[in-house]
Amino acid sequence: MKKTYALFYLILLELRRIIFRVKYFAEVDVTDNCNLRCKHCYHFHGKDDFNTKELSLDVWRKRFNDLHKAGIRFILLVGGEPALRYDVLVLADKIFPFVYVITNGTMKIPKEFNHLLFVSLDGMQEKNDSVRGKNVFSTVIKNYSEDKRVVINITITKDNYKELEDILKISKENGFRGVVCNIYTPAIGDCSPMFITKEERKPIINELKRVKSLYPNRFLLSMDMIKWYEYPDHSGSCHWGDEVLHFDVSWNTRRCFGNADCSNCGCLAGSIQNPLRMLKAPIETMKLV
Repeated sequence: MKKTYALFYLILLELRRIIFRVKYFAEVDVTDNCNLRCKHCYHFHGKDDFNTKELSLDVWRKRFNDLHKAGIRFILLVGGEPALRYDVLVLADKIFPFVYVITNGTMKIPKEFNHLLFVSLDGMQEKNDSVRGKNVFSTVIKNYSEDKRVVINITITKDNYKELEDILKISKENGFRGVVCNIYTPAIGDCSPMFITKEERKPIINELKRVKSLYPNRFLLSMDMIKWYEYPDHSGSCHWGDEVLHFDVSWNTRRCFGNADCSNCGCLAGSIQNPLRMLKAPIETMKLV
């Protein structure tokens, strides 16, 4: 029932946005800090290792209230690691009807926080832990096994894309809601070995299509979303970039997560596109809303 209501409400808000130009979705960094230093993380790209002073709950209360007054009803909380500020997550729960969190999964978010969690795993244990840190894989499984709030979120790279099907199996074995993926998106100016060229993207796209055919109800990318990944230059137009509010922890605005290179996009949120188009994939939409 809640899923049906959420979808209906989302459609109404999208129609209001189209007619009255009132934005209803925001993406916010709730902290600059994180307990991990993942090798592919955009958040710390070009920065030194640092700890930033956390903002008071009063600051977040004013920010969230202002967003709500402006029409925001859906909010995605990121960082850094948002679980470090569980107090801010609880505050968001009191203000916004729909809250989503992207978390590394190493700090368990209590089940009283009844919202969708995108929990990161970047392959099976060896590959995941080589990127995210020792024992991260086992900690995530221990924290969230049988948790229906969880969608596993894998960042696809040249090194791990063949383990996507294994992650689908892990998702089923542990009772998660399903699996989504990003394709590694470089920051502007990123020339690291993880950079994925157009030719290197082709076998990745083929693997996404193959896995989708095997797990149509558990791999929560629609074919439209996979096509978005197939043609990665979205520097000109993007619903996520253009029609969603984006803030870093200092409340500076931006177009997307961090300093992403939109000409080589692999962003899950971008691939969703206009929410009305998601109606073409009702199973995926219901599980992601």
